Amino acid sequence: MKTRITFLIRDLGFAGAQRQLVALASGLDRSVFDVTVISFYGGPLADELRSNGVQCITIGKKGRWDMLGFLWHILKALRASQPDILHTYLNESNLLGALLKPFLQRTKLVWGLRDSQTDAALFGWLGKLVFSLAKRLSRVPDSLIANSQSGADYYISQGYPAARITVIPNGIDVQRFQSDSSKRATLRAEWGIPEDAFLFGLIGRISPMKDQLTALRALTKLPAHVHLLVMGTGDEGYLAEIKALATDRVHFSAPRSDMPTVYGALDALLNSSAFGEGFSNVIGEAMACGLHCVGTQVGDTAMLIGETGSTAPPNNPEALAQAMHQVLAGNPHDPRARIESQFTIPCMIRATAAALTRKSIAIYTTGLGSGGAEMMLTQILSKLDRTKFRPHVISLTDGGKYVETLRSLNIPVHSLGMNAGVPSLRSFLKLRSLAKEIRPVLNIGWMYHGNLVACLAGGAPVIWNVRQSLYDLKLEKRGSAMVIKALAWLSWIPRRIIYNSKISSQQHEGIGYRRDRTQLTANGFDPERFKPDPDARTSVRSELGLPPDAILIGRFGRNAAMKDYPTLLAAAELLPDLHFIIAGTDTDQIQSPKSKIQNLHALGERHDLPRLTAALDIAVSSSAFGEGFPNVIAEAMCCAVPVVATDIGDSAWVIGDCGRLVPPRDPQALANAIRATLADPDRHLQSAAARQRIVDTFSLNAAVQGFESALHHSPDIPIPSSLIPKSPCAA
Repeated sequence: MKTRITFLIRDLGFAGAQRQLVALASGLDRSVFDVTVISFYGGPLADELRSNGVQCITIGKKGRWDMLGFLWHILKALRASQPDILHTYLNESNLLGALLKPFLQRTKLVWGLRDSQTDAALFGWLGKLVFSLAKRLSRVPDSLIANSQSGADYYISQGYPAARITVIPNGIDVQRFQSDSSKRATLRAEWGIPEDAFLFGLIGRISPMKDQLTALRALTKLPAHVHLLVMGTGDEGYLAEIKALATDRVHFSAPRSDMPTVYGALDALLNSSAFGEGFSNVIGEAMACGLHCVGTQVGDTAMLIGETGSTAPPNNPEALAQAMHQVLAGNPHDPRARIESQFTIPCMIRATAAALTRKSIAIYTTGLGSGGAEMMLTQILSKLDRTKFRPHVISLTDGGKYVETLRSLNIPVHSLGMNAGVPSLRSFLKLRSLAKEIRPVLNIGWMYHGNLVACLAGGAPVIWNVRQSLYDLKLEKRGSAMVIKALAWLSWIPRRIIYNSKISSQQHEGIGYRRDRTQLTANGFDPERFKPDPDARTSVRSELGLPPDAILIGRFGRNAAMKDYPTLLAAAELLPDLHFIIAGTDTDQIQSPKSKIQNLHALGERHDLPRLTAALDIAVSSSAFGEGFPNVIAEAMCCAVPVVATDIGDSAWVIGDCGRLVPPRDPQALANAIRATLADPDRHLQSAAARQRIVDTFSLNAAVQGFESALHHSPDIPIPSSLIPKSPCAA
């Protein structure tokens, strides 16, 4: 069944927002979308829409105060098109969409934000009123699409909900806008410009927002062969000021429809806007025609131009003249290539189609520190199909190693600001506020406290993720033990309980977690990130001041009771001829109780674990309890490093026959296994087999697919039997 989408806009004239709407409506996949465009007043672009097979309805509003009849006809048109999605463009249409929302309960409302700083003040009291009302109703739409990051930032500063805003730059028609100098001489003669002049074009409406006066002042600081073409119409009073300042090197032209030939007559494009610029279509079009551009640092101009031109602060003729000088001196970068790679109409259409149909999901995690569970969440979200889902990560605590990584992936990260293990009324109120702002279709818990908060958030079905094994509640902190017990009572709430470990699913089901909710999805690993690296062996030993042939044993993980560093230290004392490195949060504080270990290198938290892991001769996991799926084991195997591990969690499943297992809390057994591994003549063959086991059985893609299967699944349909283990040990 097709998704019915209706666009609503004031008019269909030749302005930038209208052209973008026409390109989008015409280009959406008709096998997926049934498209209708409704405009208040119509306009010349309506014919283009109809010629492209888009249903186009003109209401025929009779004037500013034609309200009751107009609203009746709008509602009638919307009921006829029965949209699943109503996408409004610009403030007037956005406001109307919000007012109509009560009559369209099953319709998703999407606002289009098309500027970076409203100039409503220039349009009198009515413009101010519309903007003010839109601000107050900005939490009505289900989502908002801005065509520039600066626009998104501006509207967020005005109180618009940041969690619902997606930035999608405009698309440039690279088929229409190509270099065309066929009329260069003709146009220059028409404008009275010498053929050998270097001509900057200043194209746009005549307005203080575009600040043509600064451009004219900058021109006076440039050589005599540099000329300026001012093309546009607008404020007559402001135009008179411009003409009063103009010299014989400034030329004026009315707007033209044959813009590719206009760009072909120019040598470069100039944009001198003082404010209000979001995504400049003129700059994008000129770049597609191969022109280098100079622009003021307003809106997304600097991002759009990149290295292909130059920019200057607004309202600064001296700086603008210097930027123009840089273009006069030449630039090796190809402007058209930049547009073709990032800012085409197909790029814009694909991104918008995804934004219109994808679903927001909220992922509640205990924290975003350096643990394996946090790392796996980050890796899964990095590979998640974000054409279908828009993840929001809500961390109970502030900060953490993976916050910036997630934000660099354009995944919003929010914090409830809780102290570890200490809930508060303030954090609960913030939780409910975020849930209302995000409007997720799923609340997903990650680790115990995150699972509990996912239930408290309300408003959407729940999925839990359990990321550790559970040998004895007495080994857990008191608060964590209480949460674990509470979750057993609440386990009827989640539609799925995803475990990353077979042992973990058995143990939790044993204390009352609902077995009919179980889904087993093992952790996954990227073999291109963790891989053998001969150079790492040399560089790490050099960093530690060790000879190249030193035997290096590594244990990575945070300094916590479950990781059982005392057992590792005791084993190291039994192996004084070997070198041990430990890395992870607070590991630099670890010391031998007897201070006998001279071969221990405590590195603390590190961000180069793939390199450190690849440098090892043996990787060790000494955990005493709590491990579900031990990431450090799989990461070492992926690097073709032999593994010795305690038989905790699913270590045996991960290792298979590619390593050695020992009982927990047994230093002698751990030391013996390390010696036996080093003496094994088949160690290197076993290492290669270990890497292949991870590639074949525990890939990151498989983990992502398992996670996505839970997200795609309708909460009203029973869990497929194939995803429920048939016995406690079945995968």
